[in-house]
Amino acid sequence: MAKRAHTLRSLTVLTFAGKIAQTQKKVLFTPYSQLSGHPLLCRTWNGEPSTLRQQEEHPVHSLAAVMMECSSLQIGCEMGLLTKETDSRNQIVCSTPSASIDYAMAWDRFRFEVAPGWADFWDVARHPGRRSLRRDPRTTLEIALLADGIPADALYRVLNSRDGLNHAFMKLDQIRPYIAWWSTPEEAGQILLSGGALMGLVPTGEILGAQADSRDKFGLLWKQRLLVQYGWGVPHSAAHNNASLALASWLEQPAQKQAFANAWPSLPSMQDITAAGGALSPLPPATVVDDSFWGQNLPAIAERFHRWAAHP
Repeated sequence: MAKRAHTLRSLTVLTFAGKIAQTQKKVLFTPYSQLSGHPLLCRTWNGEPSTLRQQEEHPVHSLAAVMMECSSLQIGCEMGLLTKETDSRNQIVCSTPSASIDYAMAWDRFRFEVAPGWADFWDVARHPGRRSLRRDPRTTLEIALLADGIPADALYRVLNSRDGLNHAFMKLDQIRPYIAWWSTPEEAGQILLSGGALMGLVPTGEILGAQADSRDKFGLLWKQRLLVQYGWGVPHSAAHNNASLALASWLEQPAQKQAFANAWPSLPSMQDITAAGGALSPLPPATVVDDSFWGQNLPAIAERFHRWAAHP
């Protein structure tokens, strides 16, 4: 067989370091390179529209596709950073959800005789030590309300009012000196696995996919977990790059979504199931983070949140 006259140009994708990128390389990026002949360069980032804007204004590498939370995709689209597409209902969108990842509280089993809940997360008198949370209002404000007894189905109704938003910040005030902040899924896992916090919010796969001795050290709060949806966006600079568009289209196909879902560690361990005494059979549904709410409200709330977090 004759050799190719030239090698196809590589495509650069941005995704999240840690177990997410490891899983994607195995079930998405390597298969696509073999299928298309395009080498894929995987680079990691924080998923923020502001970071994408800097990349687009001062490109170091041309980007083919970027993984972002769906609310960030909406915001990036409104900022003109991402290309738009037509979905199955003939509506113009920036992207469709391609991955759903559970975020739950993990805790050190050796420090707790009984599995804690979010209310225990706030009880620094009974459970002294650091707690890890995301340096972002998304998931963090929801958890503050859950810890104060707000039902999961009322979270966004409460957050959508001035009093409710103030209530969530006041709840966070109670533990601010004890918070170890993280910005990416990988950091969330590293803080816990390194002993940097007694308990904290983490993508469940970062714990379930760890080495056995580390994985078995932690319990997970499956009953009050949050589900964060992610999708793939095509940067505006790649809007007319057929290779980039083909990659994004392939990543969003149902077969690829299912391949990631099958490979991503997302189910309770037998130890968790046994400890729950039947409460995890069937597995209670997760509370889905409301991308519409955050797509509309994140810029204003994030400004307040970051001012708050910067002044302990």
